[in-house]
Amino acid sequence: MPILDRSFAYALGALSTLLAAAQPGLALQAGETQPDPGFSILDPDAEQDEATSPATNEAPAAAQAAIAGPWLDREHYLQARGNRSDAVIRTRWRVETVSVEGEDIGTEQREIVIGDGYATEPGSSEDRTIQDFATGRTLTRIQSLDGPVMRNTPIVAHVHRQMNTFAFYTQGGELNEVTGPGGIQFERFWIEAAMGVRLSSVDLLVEIDDEGHTGVRRSALGSEIFGFDIDNTGTREQAELFRAWMRHALAVHPDALAALDPEFGIPERFSFVVFSPSSPAGRRETWTRLNASTGEAAFPWPENVPPAPAEGYEVANPATTRLLAAGLEAMRAPAAARPTDSTFIAASQAAQRRADMAGAYLALYQSGHHSGPCQPRSPRPLCNRFSQITAAGIGNAEFETLSSAMAAMSENPAAALDTFRTHLHRDAFAGAAAHALAAQTVAALRTTDGEAATDLDPMALFADSAEDDPHAPLTYWHAGRYAAGAGDVESAWLLFDLARALPADGPLPITQEATAMQEQLRTLAPGFFGPAQQR
Repeated sequence: MPILDRSFAYALGALSTLLAAAQPGLALQAGETQPDPGFSILDPDAEQDEATSPATNEAPAAAQAAIAGPWLDREHYLQARGNRSDAVIRTRWRVETVSVEGEDIGTEQREIVIGDGYATEPGSSEDRTIQDFATGRTLTRIQSLDGPVMRNTPIVAHVHRQMNTFAFYTQGGELNEVTGPGGIQFERFWIEAAMGVRLSSVDLLVEIDDEGHTGVRRSALGSEIFGFDIDNTGTREQAELFRAWMRHALAVHPDALAALDPEFGIPERFSFVVFSPSSPAGRRETWTRLNASTGEAAFPWPENVPPAPAEGYEVANPATTRLLAAGLEAMRAPAAARPTDSTFIAASQAAQRRADMAGAYLALYQSGHHSGPCQPRSPRPLCNRFSQITAAGIGNAEFETLSSAMAAMSENPAAALDTFRTHLHRDAFAGAAAHALAAQTVAALRTTDGEAATDLDPMALFADSAEDDPHAPLTYWHAGRYAAGAGDVESAWLLFDLARALPADGPLPITQEATAMQEQLRTLAPGFFGPAQQR
């Protein structure tokens, strides 16, 4: 069972390079700047590697509880958050923006609310965002044709996007001066501030004057790039959450922001300098707290707002919407709707009775997207059925052609694809397997030839597979890897959510690999994930 497209492995090249530069021991493989290709459709040992890997999926209920994903409605999302307090602190701020020469640009007021494990800015916008550090999710209230809905995305997807943007402009962290949109040039320090990602700590001067004001400078003669005053407002936990909100919302360099010690509460006043494509000459924002009041409030997901449908998510490829729709429907379906070994065996037997030996084999093969490949000497009746179908298929031309194509996928993927094309008319489990095989083969071919099989879209093929069998975790996992390889990390992490949360019946690498990727991103940008005790 092929489980990793090379396109995905290469997509992690930037992440691996950044990790190697930041801390060599944290690279995907010591001493390398490119990640190990890992499991691949082009790796003949992939099936055996997966078969001998230990089971890594938690029990279905535990896995679903660990991911407060987009399939949850308000009631179930709050259950996933656990027993939380309604205590909040509301802070209102005057934000003054001036040029670096001191010319006035504008003034506004903003409100930031800190609750138990979350931070939100109610504002006046229709799109209201909650950074929920307790679940690792970003909730955004958006408008749909049927009214407001709540979009639910993983924070790690945003961090991955920030990392990719940083890697793009700095060429994997190599450049000390970067060129932004419109040819505007900046020191790397400022894109580190904007993205919240940096390879290694920057030497900054932190000074506290006689009045208690803390100023952060890049040099003794330089101007203050970040400064703040404190008055011990709020608890340490509330201050940590406010600082995590700042990491998401404001362009303060990570090492400068680290000077803001939550031990002394939410700052009374702070200011910072920004250089960006929108402010090439630079600007300074000064935030002055007008008031802070404590009270109680329910978690800010209104009772009458449903979770966003698949169409409510911004995706790079329309086929991804079909994938999300299939996955969300599967997550909300009753447990009885999920296929079992008996279901696959019955489908295979029905195909065999029609003398469709290739269809019989494909129906069994699809079971691997639920439970992984058969282990050696497995007592499962389904695994014994594989041997029976293989023996019965000898002499059947269509079966032998398909069997040969699957065996030769690593040596001759182009020829294998020609065979898989002849099975794309199928539906149900056999169709799901055929479309998944074609999708992974096209993805593999395009790692070396970007123009290969241009008439086929891997994401559309994955969507076809998911519509034929929406309960298969590995379909979403493969599709997520392809999306990541294509640069659509937001879609990738939504698909990874589905892959990890859907129940699986055997040893799949999903949870282990996703956790490893998330920890790598956390290493590069820890501030985005909030205080550890809130996770």
